Parts: sequence; C-alpha cells; structure tokens
Amino acid sequence: MPSLAELEEVAALEPLRQEWVALWSRVPDATPFQHPAWLIPWWRHVGEGRLCSLALREDGRLRAFFPLYVHEAERKLFPLGIGTTDYLDALVEPGGAEAAMAALSAHLENRRDGFDRVEWPQLRPASPLLAGAAPPGWRDATEEAEPCPVLDLPSAFEQLRERVSSKTLRDLRTARRRATEAGAAFESATPGTLEEIGEALFRLHAARWATRGESGVLAAPGVRRANHEAMSALMDAGLLRLLALRLRGEIVAVVHALADPPGRARRTLYLYLQGFDPALERLSPGLLLVGEAVERAIAEGFHAVDFLRGQERYKSFWGAVNAPTFRRVLEPPR
Repeated sequence: MPSLAELEEVAALEPLRQEWVALWSRVPDATPFQHPAWLIPWWRHVGEGRLCSLALREDGRLRAFFPLYVHEAERKLFPLGIGTTDYLDALVEPGGAEAAMAALSAHLENRRDGFDRVEWPQLRPASPLLAGAAPPGWRDATEEAEPCPVLDLPSAFEQLRERVSSKTLRDLRTARRRATEAGAAFESATPGTLEEIGEALFRLHAARWATRGESGVLAAPGVRRANHEAMSALMDAGLLRLLALRLRGEIVAVVHALADPPGRARRTLYLYLQGFDPALERLSPGLLLVGEAVERAIAEGFHAVDFLRGQERYKSFWGAVNAPTFRRVLEPPR
C-alpha cells in the first residue's frame, strides 16, 4: 500500500536528498529547478510559512514527491521555489501519476482547514499537477501563465542561420571581433573560481538593472544566499553552467545557466540570469554571453536553449519560440 508522509521541517528534507535525487533522475523531463540542489536552498533562505511537502512511498521506494508549503500570511498552498523559479512541479515516477495525484487530492481534502487556496503556477503542459482531479466539490481553474521562449538547437553552430536572424549573427561576429581585440575572453567557473564569479554575477546583475531604475531578482539578501548555496550544490551535481567574460583581469559579464544531465533524450540548457557592466555596452556583453552559451550548448550536445520567463525582444532575435506554461488554482468550498 502506498503511504504519504508530510515533511514539516527543513531538517526533514536533508535525509530525503538521496532518494529525492534518485527519483528526479527517473523522471525524464524533470528540470534542475525540481532538484534538491535548487529547492532546499530556496526554502532555507527564501521560503516563508509552513513546510508541508509530501513524500509518497510504496514498497519502500519513493514514488512521488510534492514540494509544497503554506504561506500562512496569505493562507495559500504554494510549490517550493515560487517567485524565483521558472518551472514549478511535482516529481512523479513514470506510470504513477494517477495514483500519486489521487493521494494528493485526498490529502488536500483532509488538510483543507490549513489553507484557503491552492496555487500552482508555471506548470508545463505535461505536469502531473495539471492532470490530477481536484477533491470533490472544490473550485478548479486552469489558465495560461507566462510562456518561456525556447530555441531548438541544430547539430552545428554554423546551422543557426536557419533559425536565428541574420542581423543577430552578424552583430555577434562584430561583437566577438571587438572583444578579441580588447583582450576579453570567456571562462567557465570551477570549484576554485565559483565564489569569485558568483559574486561578480550578483554585482553585475544589480548594475544592469540599476540602469532601468529597478533592483532585479537578486536584490533580496535571502535570494542571494539561496543562489550562492544553490550554485555550489548544482556544480557538485553537474547541473551548473556559470560562464564569465574577463577583460584585463576583471570579470565584466556573467551568465548563470542550469543544465539537464547527460543521458536525457532531449537535453535543455536553461539561461537563468545574466549580468554585465553597463559601462561596456559597446562590447555588446549581453549578445556575447548568449552567443557563447548557445555555441557551447551545441558543442556539448544539448537539444535546446530555454530563455525562461520574459518576452524581451532579443529572445525572438535568437529564433526562440514561446513554450506555454499554465497556472492551476484550487479552492475548497467555503
């Protein structure tokens, strides 16, 4: 018989980490955003409220994991990672979605006094959280959420001209020539340089957003701490791609990406954050970052680059096409 255990403390997540990673590895479309290397730091430093994540086991094996919490001030049941995470979801072993969602539905009905509303945003079309039936009598509404532009990659960088605007590729060649003449060069973060490049990302991201009169997603101290801890854990798991552009010894641009592991039928590189020195805009650092990340992704055998949320124009210049996401809201009867 399946058994559902509720985890109410962050200390309960750590012993689950090994099983969690094993389940994540068995789910063929799980993103790094559902990995404990990402979600445990998020809850430790960003989450507010009461943890109520659910582990479904059968025959001693973790079959599904629902990373959930209640934001007590709003009395809403959210997924861990909300706000700073682009894809939110449960992890359900292939073939087990119906049983897992039935168990979740019964649990929601039993715990309905603990919240007034369930909100699950940024769900991909195949998410199990979209498919399961709501508890009887509950209001159930699904709507489109913010899409994520995705670029399907060819097998060689030279073939990008079939998908990317000719002006973008021409501008990239010009920017690369200028960067080479200036002595700039890219480098990937290593365990020895992770702290330096990570701190440069925080600084440069803030500088870029300051030119728009905004603070950016990394402004809150808790978010910075969560990202710092997550980058280290993601690197250990092989899921981090942190790329820096160095000019005259100083880091002037950084792109922070998450990567699907080798062995997937379709691997995606997720461009999460970037930052660059606004004073060096003539070097086109944003264009250089994306161009280098895309070229390295092709060389590494990735099948797609996901630009994540946001409809900035440069994403369409790279030939990215919107992939839909959805938001599901459940409400128990009053």
